[in-house]
Amino acid sequence: MERDVDAQLENSLRTSRPAPIFLSPSHAGRSILGYWAVCFVLGVPLLWDWLSAWNVGATLGSPLLVVYLIVSFAVSQALYVVVARHDGRPLSSFETLMFGLGNGIAETLAFALVYRLGEVIGSAVVGLFFPGWASVGGFLSGLGLFVIYGGLIHGLYWLQILPPHLDDAPRSRAIRKVRPLFEVALVLGWSLCFWLFRDIWSVVFLHILVDVGLMLRVRPIIFGATR
Repeated sequence: MERDVDAQLENSLRTSRPAPIFLSPSHAGRSILGYWAVCFVLGVPLLWDWLSAWNVGATLGSPLLVVYLIVSFAVSQALYVVVARHDGRPLSSFETLMFGLGNGIAETLAFALVYRLGEVIGSAVVGLFFPGWASVGGFLSGLGLFVIYGGLIHGLYWLQILPPHLDDAPRSRAIRKVRPLFEVALVLGWSLCFWLFRDIWSVVFLHILVDVGLMLRVRPIIFGATR
């Protein structure tokens, strides 16, 4: 009897929750373009010293970091392929290319800007008490702010833009519980590129690959492309 009551209560709670609000393709496209515009307006002038420098060679000259970047990228994408679905939506080459390049560049600017803000604040605070650890403190603060921003922008913004696309099978639910750990591992590698070498372009390249993978797997209609 108690189990029946619990089941009824759980079902009533599920049905009482408001359905998520997803934007139409045209509204989603305009929202994304607006987001990119803000990223460029703020990111380009404030990160110009990183953008105007080509420090990819420094990253490539660090074999351990390169291996870490490749492995963290491969594992995170493999897990995403397992849990994401497109529900029969056709693939649009136009949207895939536009989103891959546009978001790969624009949102990397946002990520780098947030990281840099955290690094400046962290290094200043830690430097007041432990000058020798100011750089490490800045890195940890930048990493933390990067993780927080990444979680918030995906949870509060992208979930309204992208259609429901996460599989609800038991195995997928189990994987979805541990995926955030691998996403943090991915962010760690990108933050190391920022901290060690001020290398933003390697992160841009990796982010483009991540976004192309999303488009290939989820196939959202976000710019109203003709089907």
